[in-house]
Amino acid sequence: MEIRKTLPLFLLISFLASLSWPGPVFSQDEPEEAERRILTSRFCTVFYEEGVNLKVVSRRINLNFSSFYSLRSLRKKRDLSTEEILAEKLDSIFARVENILDMFPSKINVVINIYKSKDTLDNVYEEIFHEQNTADSFYIYKTNTIYTTERVINEGILAHEMAHCIIDHYFVILPPRKIQEMLAIYADVHLKD
Repeated sequence: MEIRKTLPLFLLISFLASLSWPGPVFSQDEPEEAERRILTSRFCTVFYEEGVNLKVVSRRINLNFSSFYSLRSLRKKRDLSTEEILAEKLDSIFARVENILDMFPSKINVVINIYKSKDTLDNVYEEIFHEQNTADSFYIYKTNTIYTTERVINEGILAHEMAHCIIDHYFVILPPRKIQEMLAIYADVHLKD
C-alpha cells in the first residue's frame, strides 16, 4: 500500500525534473558525462568537455551557402562571441538540412556531444553499444544525440547527423535504415548547393 502512495509522487517528480532539464535524458545504457559545458541555440543543445576549444570547432565548420550570409553581415554590425557564431552556424546547417529534405518536424532540438579526443568518443560508444567504435561521429535516435569530436567535426558531418535526427522525427513510421542513410548522404552532398 505504501508503494502505491509514493509511486505517483515519484513519477510526478521525475516528469517535472525532465521538463526542467535542458540536457539529454540518459538511459541506463548511456554513460552520464562528468564536467561538461553547455551551449544552446534554436535547434541545438551542445554539451562539450572542458578541453574542447569552441574557436577550433567554429573554424572547422565552414559555411558557404546563402543562408550564412546574414551571419556575415551581422558580424560586421557588432562583435559576436564564439558561442554566438557557433550557435548561428549550427542553426544554419539544421535549417538548410530541413530545406534540402523538405521535412520540418515541429519543436525539434538535437543534442550534440563534442569530445576532445577520439579515445573518449570510442569509450562512450563502447559503453553504449558494448562493441568497438568504427565511426568518427554518430547519432542515436533514442537519446536524440549526435556524438562527435573537436578534430572531425565539420559542416558535412553535422548535416549528415542532423539529417538522421530530422528524418527520425519527421516520419511516424521510420523508413528502413538504408533509406535513412541515403537521405542523410543526400543532405550532406547538397548542403552547399
